[in-house]
Amino acid sequence: MNKRQKTCTALACTGVAAIALAALLLGSRGVPAADLSAYAEPSRAAASATAEAGTLAYLDGDADTVEGMGLVAKDGGMSLYYNEKTTEIAVRDGSGRLWYSNPPQREQDGLASGYEKESLASQLSVQFRDSVGTNQIYTNFARSISGGQFKAASIEGGIRIEYTIGDTSLGINALPRLISKKRLEEKVVSRLEPALAKYVSARYYASKSNPDVLERLDGQISKKLVLDKMVDAFEKAGYTADDLAADNAENGIGEAGGSDKPSFTIPVEYRLDRGSLLVTVPLGQLQESGPFRLRSLDLLSYFGAADGKAEGYMLVPDGSGSLINLNNGKITQEQYVQRVYGSDRNDNSRTRGQVSEDAKLPVFGMKSGDGGWFAVIEKGDAIASIAADIGGKQSSYNHVYGSFAIRGEDELEMYTGQKMQEIQLLTEERYRGDVEIRYSFLGGAEASYSGMARLYRRQLEERGALRRLDADGPLPFFLDVIGTVDKRASLAGVPYRETVALTTFKQAGKIGSLLRDNGVQAVQMRYLGWFGGGISHHSPSSVKIDSEAGSAAGLKSLAAQLDDGGGMLFPDVAFQTIYNNDRGFTPTSDAARFVTKEQAKLNPYNPALSRMDSMKPAYYLLSPAKLPYYVGEFSSDYGKLGLGSLSLRDLGGELAADYRDSRPVFRETAKAIAKEQLGKLKMAYHQLLIQSPNAYALPFSSRLIGVPSGSSGFTLTDEAIPFYQMVLHGYADYAGEPMNRSGDSDLRLQLLKSLELGAAPRFEWSWLPSSELKSTDFEQLYSTGYEAWLADAAELYREADKVLGPLRGVRMSSHEIIQEGLVLVSYENGAWVAVNYTKQSAEVNGVSIEPESYATGGTAT
Repeated sequence: MNKRQKTCTALACTGVAAIALAALLLGSRGVPAADLSAYAEPSRAAASATAEAGTLAYLDGDADTVEGMGLVAKDGGMSLYYNEKTTEIAVRDGSGRLWYSNPPQREQDGLASGYEKESLASQLSVQFRDSVGTNQIYTNFARSISGGQFKAASIEGGIRIEYTIGDTSLGINALPRLISKKRLEEKVVSRLEPALAKYVSARYYASKSNPDVLERLDGQISKKLVLDKMVDAFEKAGYTADDLAADNAENGIGEAGGSDKPSFTIPVEYRLDRGSLLVTVPLGQLQESGPFRLRSLDLLSYFGAADGKAEGYMLVPDGSGSLINLNNGKITQEQYVQRVYGSDRNDNSRTRGQVSEDAKLPVFGMKSGDGGWFAVIEKGDAIASIAADIGGKQSSYNHVYGSFAIRGEDELEMYTGQKMQEIQLLTEERYRGDVEIRYSFLGGAEASYSGMARLYRRQLEERGALRRLDADGPLPFFLDVIGTVDKRASLAGVPYRETVALTTFKQAGKIGSLLRDNGVQAVQMRYLGWFGGGISHHSPSSVKIDSEAGSAAGLKSLAAQLDDGGGMLFPDVAFQTIYNNDRGFTPTSDAARFVTKEQAKLNPYNPALSRMDSMKPAYYLLSPAKLPYYVGEFSSDYGKLGLGSLSLRDLGGELAADYRDSRPVFRETAKAIAKEQLGKLKMAYHQLLIQSPNAYALPFSSRLIGVPSGSSGFTLTDEAIPFYQMVLHGYADYAGEPMNRSGDSDLRLQLLKSLELGAAPRFEWSWLPSSELKSTDFEQLYSTGYEAWLADAAELYREADKVLGPLRGVRMSSHEIIQEGLVLVSYENGAWVAVNYTKQSAEVNGVSIEPESYATGGTAT
């Protein structure tokens, strides 16, 4: 090879290497990320930040008084009062009933310890960690109010109180860490008696870097007796805060000279707004000292608390809804705590506690006697938990409240020899938006969980989150069809994976025809596994129909057939769960990160093991910042099919954060991103079927499946109620889990449950028997062969349609537990449905009901 050829070859190799390197770098960046600043909600408190310099003005109201409190706001028939000594507030509702932020008779509670009385007197409780990971809890009564560390000012419609919680003294940093010999002599030593001057001088030594600068001897001074004596000496010498600031500035100390003790500045704002009390904590204005980092904040833990003699219950959003009876005597049971919208999927812990239903709605409330209150978390709901406890434990008071996770949290397992130690980690960055709770008040007949449901749906309707259902047509029949799956196979002993179809488009059409022939109308078919290699499809950046299921023409034909029968086809897609590491997805950039900074790669949960099953294929969680890209790319391809409907497997029903250092996405921001994408999909396809939707997804949901049909059965709770259904009935068609895969194989009992909940039937079928799922990742989908279920499902549907069909567009007015196993559901048009789950006959509204049966009555039936 001559010199010229060698040069060309070298240049060519260099060019190829450069292209390969560029491709590698481009790939490592992943797909474009969204601009997270676009999803930051404006703070309601931003305009009132100037209240720090404002004054508190009381209103005139000689006839409108509360003992020990002044009137600070009025709105219609409501009044807001403030106690300037304890910072308690009270609200007088339209009926004249008073609701207090803290129990007014708490000092007389003989059960509460001194510490518990501090909690009873607090409006805030914060949990934080120091630099070595030690957890501590401060209440604002013990660490702020009792020391007068707060200030209040009037704001429009209410009052703002700014608390400094913790020790605001400088501690050892009240003494200069570095000070010149000259200034120590002039400002301190020369002004003290000889013995004390010598004592002070002995606790400073010449700095190695500059002998003319003295350094504080922290090893000795940090002892309390020594510190107190040194601080007294500097004060006696007339050493001022300005002197300290000058010495710190001269020696470059800066913020390091601040307090070494935990303290937090947190503002709380109360407003009267449209007949409610609105409570806001603008976390963007929160301040932390030194190395101390807030984990969480409990807000108004004892608002409207009921004492040990009260009768009623607390409403919590567990599953479909749950009640905790006041003073139920379960004093040995754990407190109820549940995260709103379920646990953060971005959690790398391998095990789980009790597997529970999710809390789909950000609500809670209490009925006490003939009054009640109802709360909605309007901001910060995605970082919130609901907590409740009964009286008779630490105190005599029953209480339910909201708690907010300010930072992401996880555990890191460290092994030293054969021992494993778990280290708790917090994100350095924290959530900086508002948290906000709206408290509304009920009286008389409205003071019940039925009244709370009516109030909540009215609020949602006013916000445009709910729209009345077009009630023309029969009750829908929801059917999940298992299409293509990824299956393990081998050829000549060599393993490989292939895509196989358990139901083709043509076979799905035949199932639809058989259902119609058996009197089943309005089939809503969710097709699982139709593109990208099966149910566990590739990253949704493009749409390539699985040829094993059929063609695009076959998919359109199936959609047209269902439409002719009053039904609809919903091809299914998962956006937030990435099952395959393909060319459309780069884990290093596109996957979410745990707090530990590892890629969010998880295994499916195995209930039998109570842990993640490492034998099952892992999947990635998509970073919420990348969601807009995938939704846009998928929609661009999917739109070419001309279908006006789509099933969303995880978008709207699941929520995860991303704790990447360079781009943290808290769950509240992830919620905002999800809402935007749901809006875009709704605009493009109009008809969205959403699996187990959270509250923020309701405005975009045309049809709902996986709706919770019960509660988790936490030991502190007493009754499961259909609160979720009471809010939604008349606004959307919905169904629970597939009946053929329920833990209860008795279809009769499942029918009764559907009638109580106002829910349509739902099944999950395949053309081929479920035995064909062996050697796939879906072996748990047992008993899916349609032939075994068709006749029974059709009979169940016809009976359900007869009762619920005429009620599709009618709102539930009330739900009543008459006795254990006997319930009455009433509708706004006067119709009612009574369900008897017991094995004895019962009577409701003068109508006898057979065991395990139901009765109907009223104008609609």
